[in-house]
Amino acid sequence: MSRNDDAKQLEERYRQFDVRNLIAVVTGLIDNVGVVCTKLRKCVEGQYNKAYILTMSNGDELIARLPNPNAGPEFYTTASEVATRNFVRDVLGIPVPKIRAWLTDASNPVGAEYIIEEKAAGQPLGGLWAQMSNSSRFAIIDQLIDVEKKLSSISFARHGCIYYARDIESRNRSWERLDSNSPSISNMCRTRELSGFAIGPSNNRQLWQNGRGTMHLDRGPWSNLVDYATAIGTNELQWAESYAEPRMNFHRSMEKPETREEYISLLQPLYPLSLQRPHPQMIDLSPNPRTDDQSDQEKELLSYYYQAAHAAGLSRTPFHDPYLSVRLNPIALISGCWEREDTFSLRQSLISVVAHWEHLCPDHASCPIDFTARELEDHERESELISGISGILSQLDEQGLIPLGGMVPAEEHDHARMVSDYFKQEFVGLAENEQKRELHAKVWPY
Repeated sequence: MSRNDDAKQLEERYRQFDVRNLIAVVTGLIDNVGVVCTKLRKCVEGQYNKAYILTMSNGDELIARLPNPNAGPEFYTTASEVATRNFVRDVLGIPVPKIRAWLTDASNPVGAEYIIEEKAAGQPLGGLWAQMSNSSRFAIIDQLIDVEKKLSSISFARHGCIYYARDIESRNRSWERLDSNSPSISNMCRTRELSGFAIGPSNNRQLWQNGRGTMHLDRGPWSNLVDYATAIGTNELQWAESYAEPRMNFHRSMEKPETREEYISLLQPLYPLSLQRPHPQMIDLSPNPRTDDQSDQEKELLSYYYQAAHAAGLSRTPFHDPYLSVRLNPIALISGCWEREDTFSLRQSLISVVAHWEHLCPDHASCPIDFTARELEDHERESELISGISGILSQLDEQGLIPLGGMVPAEEHDHARMVSDYFKQEFVGLAENEQKRELHAKVWPY
């Protein structure tokens, strides 16, 4: 990120609130009289929430989380998280930390929306996974399969977010009670347990940010995948027509700006795709495994997962499906693509759709997406430049210097900036003439 982007990111994550009143709220949740907060420490800085661990004089520990301005729409973000987590815990029986208190209105003594929850026991799996034996990993996968079985034991007639009916009914939005829209319910999940819950609009921040919050967009809930895919594209078209302004994309041209019309042309064709992730992210195959043993262990874990999922009656797309990413990428990339300055990835995903159309939709006569020879040539030149930069950024990530995306803890920012400036100059120095050096300087991402 540039220094201007750094300032913007910090502003989007700035949350003002009253610490004393937050401590008072947490202290009031403890039954024992005379208990006070003896320590407040900040959790690892997140992108979307401020999180604090409060230790009480009786030994209890509670987590207080306050959403940053970039977390998502006011009310909907907190209201849906609380309802969803309580649904998962109380209806499906999945052990997630219990929420002790919450408010979805920032007009309170704390000065912000908040969630107070019990601190989960144990250690983060991400810090232990690499050191665990495969037998221990198999046991974790068995637990994941059990969680997936519970999650798949109920389906809904609409696609959206879960809310408490009492919360969402006061909003002028489309919603339905879970016990009235005929979901598929297993023996473990009775209709009376669903009566307090509802399916309402999506709280995906990409459907609310940068002017979208005041627009009449289709945020669901949707009845099927076709309606969802169509809404995602239509919403982005509406936003682009109102807000997308010409801007320079130096990966494509040093003189000619990228226009909203070019962006809109990428959004117009849509088609239904499967959006299900085939397996947990933590057992993805490494793109560049360090050793053959690591590669073999990862393949063994994936194989074990799919065998266990099949034995549990869970339907999963095989991890070797060559068209999985082709199906997933276009719809996943549409929302907010212009603000992310990532029309390249959306265009690349659509080019892949064209290339594999006969395998994706064999019953359709022709692909609704088309690119001219000139468009493909421009894209190829952009691809070569991006690939060169990506190689350098991947090396910086692998060497532990700057993580991909450029997000580092505040205490490491100055060092990361120094490293970035050094390698930027190295990258600029690779150019063979002054024009290329100017280009390299402009496209360096940090």
